[in-house]
This record gives sequence, structure tokens and C-alpha cells, in this order.
Amino acid sequence: MVILGIETSCDETALALIETRKIASDNKNAVGTEYRVIQSLVHSQAELHSAYGGVFPTLAKREHSKNLVPLLEKILKDLPAKNKKHSSFTQTLNTLQKQYGEQNFDLLESFKNVPFLENIPNIDRIAVTEGPGLEPALWVGITFARMLGELWNIPVVPVNHMEGHVIGSLLDDDKPYGSWQQLKELSLPAVALLISGGHTELIKIEDSKNTDRAFKYTLIGQTRDDAVGEAFDKAARLLELPYPGGPHISKLAHEAYEQKIEPSVKLPRPMINSKDLNFSFSGLKTAVLYAVRDARTANKFGDNFKKGLAYEFEQSVSDVLDSKLRQAVENIGGQSIIIGGGVSANHVLRKRFQKIAYDYNIPIFMPSQHLSGDNALMIALVGASYSSDKTNINSKEIRADGTQKLSR
Repeated sequence: MVILGIETSCDETALALIETRKIASDNKNAVGTEYRVIQSLVHSQAELHSAYGGVFPTLAKREHSKNLVPLLEKILKDLPAKNKKHSSFTQTLNTLQKQYGEQNFDLLESFKNVPFLENIPNIDRIAVTEGPGLEPALWVGITFARMLGELWNIPVVPVNHMEGHVIGSLLDDDKPYGSWQQLKELSLPAVALLISGGHTELIKIEDSKNTDRAFKYTLIGQTRDDAVGEAFDKAARLLELPYPGGPHISKLAHEAYEQKIEPSVKLPRPMINSKDLNFSFSGLKTAVLYAVRDARTANKFGDNFKKGLAYEFEQSVSDVLDSKLRQAVENIGGQSIIIGGGVSANHVLRKRFQKIAYDYNIPIFMPSQHLSGDNALMIALVGASYSSDKTNINSKEIRADGTQKLSR
């Protein structure tokens, strides 16, 4: 089975193609699934949004509409076609224009004068992110998936973005494209820490017991305000660093460590001693605001101050995430750990998480660089895991859900 994944939840436009096949496993002749990545493409809009200090939803929507068809043309070059032409392409395109023209005129325009769409590709299923995320951006991907599904008569399945981060962390992305592999085996119950620009969540993962999902997910902790990635971006903005802020904060923090620059300010570790598994980062952002204000007043807002404060900020976040993850592992008797989301690319955090796994003598699964940020490969993987019954959904019933929860 070949699956096309579509991801437009924020400011990355992404498409991916994977193929699956059933294999006999060693577990009492049970049948497992192997995957091979045909192609995975991500077009980042970060540079465009940097002028706004964050993601501007209207701009994100426009860029998704402009980039999806060119990305699709690139990705289909690596997929053998069915050598079958669409019998009534122009007529179907006119019908799509009537259905979706008012929703997304730019996307409809990108479908015109692109002959490659007339060739029906060897794709069995389309998987598209339905939430959570920015709803204007999500709608572009959903509309695109619907149009392709109707144009090529291919079923479309909706995927939860956060489940993508969970499943994506189980793929060995170091293997070259085209290599068959199985997802890494996850010992249950597991704890997933999902950290990104929009989310900070702790999830308990259990056996799905034959539901249409790979696992059962239960939310056991979440942020009460800012997500950790959002806190990085806001702190970076206060330090006059570009968007996205995480890599720039980490760069300054590393320079402070190497140059042995002591932070001039001690920042709080919000909710580190609370008995629950929730987070709060708005107070940390406010503490950075006050530190920057005081440094400016004292004429001390220089490079060393910035490096020291970046280091202290990164340590504060690391201490909080470390404490909460340890508490979660103990609370549920966790047998493995999954880390997912864009903030998982932070090297300091990765070392802290690896130390936790070592201390509890349990495996940890973290995504590679390509899979840490938003991507369509993880969406395709989740879509591939669904039973055939899940594909019976009418694509017109798929709705963008900006606040969709993984735990349902």
C-alpha cells in the first residue's frame, strides 16, 4: 500500500510518500508491517514569518496554497505512475472549482495548467493532518487532500498531528530512502513528552486493544499557558534574536557554557515542585522580560548578559521538563519514553532525557532532525496504521480542529 501524507498545521508545507507491506513475524506467525520511505519533502516558511516574530496565520495559509502543488509534482517523480490518464480531468476540475473555489481560490488556481495531475498515481490512501494547529493552515491541507481524493478516487483519512509526533519517533530515519524497516518496538505503558511551539504535553501510552489507532493515549499533564517552544520564541524576541527562537537561544547558551559566562540572573523553575504533571511557562517569560528591562536600565544589556540569560533560560526549561518526565515515569510505571515535537531537537534537552532513560533503565525513542519538526512522513505513518474501516469516512466530513486533543 502506498500512502501520501499531507501536513500543513503551522508554517511547514510538507508532503511524503511511504509504502507498506505485510510480513510474517517471529511472534507465533503473527503478521507485522514493514515501511519504506519513498520521499519526504518539507518547505519551511520560517524566514517569511521572522518579520512578525512568530507565525502569521494568513501568510501561512497563502504559502501553503502556493507550495502544495509544486511539492506534489516533485514527490510524484519518485513514484511509478499507473500509466492511466484521468478520463474527464477538465470536467472534474471544474466541479472542484465550484465546490472549493470560495474556500481557497489560490489553491484552485494552482491546479490549473499542471498536466501531471491528469496522470493517476499509484497511491492507495491519502493521510492529512486535521488538528491541532492553526485552522486557516489546516484547512488548506484538508482541502488539498479532498481535491486529490476526488480527482483520483483515493480515500482520505484524517490524522492527529500529535499522534504523528509519537509514531514518527519510532521510525529509524537514519536508514536511506527505499530501505524496508519496521517501527521500533515500544514497551508499554510508555510516557510521551511532546514539546513544540504549540504544545507541552505528557501522554500515557497503552495497548489500543484493537481500536482504529495504534495505541491508546491518555493525557496526564499539559501546560496551563505557554507551550515550551512558544516560551523559547518569546524569550528570544526579548533578547533581540530571530524567529524561530529555540536554535538561537541554544547557540548563545552553548557559547556561555564554553566561555564560562556566569548568568547574572537566576530564573524561576515554574511548577517544578507541584505534585501534578502540569507545566507553566508564562511566568518564566515574564522573569526574562524583567531581567532584560533591568539590564537595559543598568546599561548592561550586552553580549555576555544575553549569553548568560540564554543559558539560564535553557537550564530552567531543562530542569522543569526533567523533573516532570521523571515524575510521569514513576507515576505510571513507564517502561519506555517517547520524545516528540520540534523542541526535541535541542541537544541539551536530549542529553537530559537520555540520562532519565539511563537512570530508570528503560529505552527512549527520540526523532531524528528531519522528524523532530513538523513533517508529512509522520502523518503518512499514522495514516498507514489505520484499519481499512477508517478509510470509509467521507472526506467532506473532515474538519480542521485547531485544539484537537490526542487523548479522546
